[in-house]
Amino acid sequence: MAVIGMWFIKLTLVLIMAILFSPQTLALQTFSGDSISIDAPVADDIIAAADMVSINAPVDSAIAAGGTVSINAPVKGDVLALGGQVYVNADVGGKVVAAGGTVLLGGDIGTNLVAAGQKVRLLPGMKVNRDVYIAGETVSNAANVNGTLSVSASRFNNTGTAAEVKFRKMEDQGRRGDDLMAGYSIFSLVYLLGYFILGLILVRYLPGIFREVDEQARESTLMKILIGFVMIVAAFMALLLLAVSVIGFPIALVSALLFLAALLLSSSFISFSLGRWINERARMKRGELASFAIGFVILNVLFYLPVIGALISVISMSLGLASIIYASRRLAAVCR
Repeated sequence: MAVIGMWFIKLTLVLIMAILFSPQTLALQTFSGDSISIDAPVADDIIAAADMVSINAPVDSAIAAGGTVSINAPVKGDVLALGGQVYVNADVGGKVVAAGGTVLLGGDIGTNLVAAGQKVRLLPGMKVNRDVYIAGETVSNAANVNGTLSVSASRFNNTGTAAEVKFRKMEDQGRRGDDLMAGYSIFSLVYLLGYFILGLILVRYLPGIFREVDEQARESTLMKILIGFVMIVAAFMALLLLAVSVIGFPIALVSALLFLAALLLSSSFISFSLGRWINERARMKRGELASFAIGFVILNVLFYLPVIGALISVISMSLGLASIIYASRRLAAVCR
């Protein structure tokens, strides 16, 4: 399951890029709260994050994350859904990427399906026009798949049809360790998609800050990578020194949380900068949200490369942290 989990994360990143490269994508609306119910048609792409997300009216495309995600109305384009329980009960015109504890799919899918979960079911009567990739503990297929059905699972029940079926049975040996690694992989996917959604929201509402950090990241880039790395090491040492004293421990704890937040956000800024650079070099006319999405996908794929991925991660954090600080100083000077 660990290998499958990492495979699913990488494939999800690739499909996110495929979704976001569609010309109509990323003119979007965002929704957040404890419970979201979209009951009126939205002629746009949406991002929704809440404990419970219900899409009960047609939308152009959807990215949804929550405890329970229910797609109960037709989606014109693609669906990216993550939750404890994910239900796709209506037709989707494009791709579906779904992950959760339980994933139930009942609507027709226009192109490809990728799904992962403890329990994944393709319900009777549904149709997938192209290929299906599923990783899970228990997988049940009663659908009609026009392309290849690829399944990796401990238990697989297939009463549907497919042009070709590829099944890899997951062995029970070393089950506990595999379950822990699988849980880690699902957590990584949750973190990845949540991080992606947060980045899209920040770019949408704080574009000026991202542009300023981008400018700083492009000026003296190598020097800023070195400065950022030194700052990370120095900050870590300073926090350790503060934490050893009773008086300094609360300060160290708060400072560590702020420092961690800055490090996490640094990769979001670098994703935006990388995406803009790629757009410029490729002479593509993409908006700021699309630039962030492109950079995010490419950067996170690079993070998963053996050995060099860790180095790229350190470079990204170092450059991002230094650029954030330089941009903050410049913005503070302008506001005076």
